[in-house]
Parts: sequence; C-alpha cells; structure tokens
Amino acid sequence: MKYTHFNELPPNNRTNFVMLYFATCRTLKKLEADIRRQQNGLLTATQFRCIKLLYRKLSQMSGRWKAKS
Repeated sequence: MKYTHFNELPPNNRTNFVMLYFATCRTLKKLEADIRRQQNGLLTATQFRCIKLLYRKLSQMSGRWKAKS
C-alpha cells in the first residue's frame, strides 16, 4: 500500500475531525475482531502492540486538535 504524504493531501470540507475519530475507532475494533476471529480469539503480542499504538496515536492526534480549537 502506498501512502500519501500529509502535505500532499487536498483539503476536505465535507468531513470533520470528530466523525473521522469515531470512524477510525470503529475500524480498529473491526480489525481487532477479524484478527481474533482468525486466530481463535488470541492476538500475538506484536499485533496487540500495533493496534494499541495506532489507538494511542489517534488519541494524541485528537488531543492536539482539541488544543488548537
């Protein structure tokens, strides 16, 4: 998967940060549930750490956004 650099993203006035935050949280929960389903309810330590890190970074981003508002 090729990622777009942050500076290259065009502005989007149809979405807001709160909507994106909750959509991302739902997607992370679905990803975790799918991985658990495939591995009989267990996550490896690396998978758990990666999902937790993504959630932590998402929380940090929302904290920065709230501080600017």
